[in-house]
Amino acid sequence: MKVSLYKIFAVIVVGIIAGLLPILYPHVLPLNMVQHTLLVIFALAATAWLCEPIPVYATSLAIMGALTLLISDSSITPIRNYIIESNGGDLLSYKGILNSFSSPIIILFLGGFALAIGSSKYKLDVTLAKILLKPFGSGPRRVMLGVMTITGCFAMFMSNTATAVMMLAMMTPVLSSIDKSDRGIKAMVLSIPFAANIGGIATPIGTPPNAIALAYLTGDNTISFGQWVVYALPIALVCIVATWIVLNVIFPFKEKKIEVTIKSEFNKDWRTLTVYATFIVTILLWMTEKWHGVNSYVVALIPIIAFTTTGVMKAPDIKTMNWDVIWLIAGGIALGDALSKTGLAEVLAHIVDYSKLNIFMIIVSVCTIGWLISNFISNTATANLMIPIIFAVLSTISATNPETLGTFSISSIVMAAALAMSFAMTLPISTPPNSLAYATGLIKNRDMMLGGGIVSVMCLGINILALYLFK
Repeated sequence: MKVSLYKIFAVIVVGIIAGLLPILYPHVLPLNMVQHTLLVIFALAATAWLCEPIPVYATSLAIMGALTLLISDSSITPIRNYIIESNGGDLLSYKGILNSFSSPIIILFLGGFALAIGSSKYKLDVTLAKILLKPFGSGPRRVMLGVMTITGCFAMFMSNTATAVMMLAMMTPVLSSIDKSDRGIKAMVLSIPFAANIGGIATPIGTPPNAIALAYLTGDNTISFGQWVVYALPIALVCIVATWIVLNVIFPFKEKKIEVTIKSEFNKDWRTLTVYATFIVTILLWMTEKWHGVNSYVVALIPIIAFTTTGVMKAPDIKTMNWDVIWLIAGGIALGDALSKTGLAEVLAHIVDYSKLNIFMIIVSVCTIGWLISNFISNTATANLMIPIIFAVLSTISATNPETLGTFSISSIVMAAALAMSFAMTLPISTPPNSLAYATGLIKNRDMMLGGGIVSVMCLGINILALYLFK
């Protein structure tokens, strides 16, 4: 009880501080009424996600309630009228907030849950796990390294979320074979989203922030596909190995051997074949998106439709989906959209006056701010917000005070900033792969905060160090 009261007190204190800051420092945070209210909601949500005085999914639902009731076009009438009459900023659309429940990323999650259910019921996950992990032996640490290697490779060319969905489905039998009291199971679960997030930095198509950054790197700042891979792939490899070491230290295995036993032979009934075919088609379409043009969210509908129409997945199976995770993600999406649409995210990004910093401080600032924001909203939204600002600031500095940049190029700093956004993996809401791992129920929020916090900061440091070594 004391712990709960302490957590509630911490949330309240942070909320009060967030409410006072724009009043005490209006020149630093020039906010209108909508932005001011959203800042308090954001601070309360972030603290509640960190401290967990209530379940994380409940915090997400509370966010959506606060957004709709306080700063939407369907908010409480006196509040809405006062904001409008005092020109306190543009109100959010309540439909836009509630549409977070039907975001494409939600469909991707449902597709992933469908694949997991189908593959588990018809033993596809066991078969794939045995084939892919066989070269790595049975030692738990080696198996985890194999999992991270396979995950990182897939994430280079397909959505990191789709990769995490696939790997978590394949790893279900491995995870079930580990004693739940063994802390190593936490390392195994966390290794998948972390490797998926890190692997995505290696190619321009691996994750949206890379593509967004590449769109600005034209003319004299052009970076080719090959140049990106030559620069980012070594960083990804080092980060994956370093992450593997850190996870083994934080969550050491007690077991010396992991056995994956297939208790039944390959079935040839039509429903089993449907699951196998659907799994293969879905994965291939996810991996070849740049050629056929159907995005990963639309592809995610295939297993849902195929399994429900053929009876592979029935009503009881649908009820077993992790709906609490859906609520968690919907709240994160709603908060991220609100930060972007109200302009609060841009105000927060401009708090730092880059023109007064030296090159080291500029690099650390743009990478750290991008990483920090990306921990709370999608890295794609962060990139859409931050990359144009970073590019504009660097271009201005290059034109007015080129000596400030020294031997660093605009393209290298922009790349480093984009990579930093993919290293934001401290919370379940930081990235969809993190949420998927949390949905397994095998890790707690504090486990992800501990492992993800250390790994995120470590990868951020490696990223900045690499920029200095290979500028």
